[in-house]
Amino acid sequence: MITLTFKAFGSDSMTFVRGTYFRICADGTLRGPDNAIAASYSEGLWQVARQRHRAFECRAAIYLRVTGSDGQRRSIGPYAGLRVSGGELYANDTYLGAHGPITSGAAQAEIWREIALLSEE
Repeated sequence: MITLTFKAFGSDSMTFVRGTYFRICADGTLRGPDNAIAASYSEGLWQVARQRHRAFECRAAIYLRVTGSDGQRRSIGPYAGLRVSGGELYANDTYLGAHGPITSGAAQAEIWREIALLSEE
């Protein structure tokens, strides 16, 4: 089971979302196993229910299956944890890639079209 912890924008509150896997889709949605929208990404923030969040993280071992703009899929990981913020994905402080326009001001890398977050189990 994967637990994502969303950190609220402008406060210290957190929202937890659990599922067997998640996908960050090209349309800016985060979808769970039943394809239901768990969150949506817009203007650098994740919307979960009625609250906006600046980032989310997973502190468990996680694999990624990424689909590039050319349609090629590849699996990467496992990583001991993951942080998703400002359109970018990080394992610890190592940049992995982007799921949307990035807000850090760094040079724009390829934007992955889809990213599946998979547990080790």
